[in-house]
Amino acid sequence: MKKGIFLLLLMVLPLLGLAHPFHSSVGECIYNAKEKTWEISIRLFQDDLEQGLSAFTGTRFVFQEGPQTDKVLDAYLRKHLGVQVNQQLTTPYRYLGWEAVKDVIWVYVEIPTEQNLKGMFWENSLLADTFPDQTNLFHVARGEHKQSYLFQSTKWIQVFE
Repeated sequence: MKKGIFLLLLMVLPLLGLAHPFHSSVGECIYNAKEKTWEISIRLFQDDLEQGLSAFTGTRFVFQEGPQTDKVLDAYLRKHLGVQVNQQLTTPYRYLGWEAVKDVIWVYVEIPTEQNLKGMFWENSLLADTFPDQTNLFHVARGEHKQSYLFQSTKWIQVFE
């Protein structure tokens, strides 16, 4: 029940133009059998992401079209999203880009592999160093098998089942 209310708030608050009382992202990782890739999309509030990227770069960051935005966003993702191997973050994905939709930024990456992600240690600490209450909901699906993970301050790294 709480998860349903949380997801409803994630969808409704941006439409109302209200400041959100929490800091969260929602991502999904879906296997595309035809392309043999894992397609990842992540939805973040633009104002939160700009604040996080400003802290990351040390200068005020504002989203705008151009290679500099892609460069900063790709570097930030590679610091906070990926697979943990021997306690080192690796990023076996290709950065594809981003798009702004109202006050939300969608980020897209892909992992070109047929391998199952089961047993991999994933880190998703996006915006964790900017917002202590940050949570990152992440859905993984391959065929009929679906699993959701909640990354938060007590658990930024999780094993995919």
